[in-house]
Amino acid sequence: MFSKRTIPISGIVVCVFFFALTTVHAADTTEQIIKQIDEILKENPVKPGEKIQRIKIAEDNTATLLVLTLAEGAEVKAHLHKSHDETVYVIKGTGRMLVNGKWVDIKPGTLHFNPMGKVHHTINTGNEPAVVISIYTPAMKEPDFDFVK
Repeated sequence: MFSKRTIPISGIVVCVFFFALTTVHAADTTEQIIKQIDEILKENPVKPGEKIQRIKIAEDNTATLLVLTLAEGAEVKAHLHKSHDETVYVIKGTGRMLVNGKWVDIKPGTLHFNPMGKVHHTINTGNEPAVVISIYTPAMKEPDFDFVK
């Protein structure tokens, strides 16, 4: 019936198929958030006088997903996360991010990974609000921001 080679190859095909399904689902979820970003921001206006807004979009035991808005000229000062990795995807606006001790430009489509324990710093240098999706893993149930000088 089955040769010894058939079983491992079948396992690889099943794994590739499962990965493809997972990837498609994840892409659909991200696309939905990006397509709905204007509605999310409209439903959660920045309060007068605030320069930074964090909107929790989703959370489970593995990740916390936020939409972060930085007003023109606003910055998230240099900090690190002691027990969380952070992935940042820029949706709107422009700015600069301190990464590994060097400033890099960010714009829509920029994706950056900040591993736990690594200092990072973000500044909105544009003339409009900057909007980013920020994903923390594991889920950030308690604040984990250690600001540095």
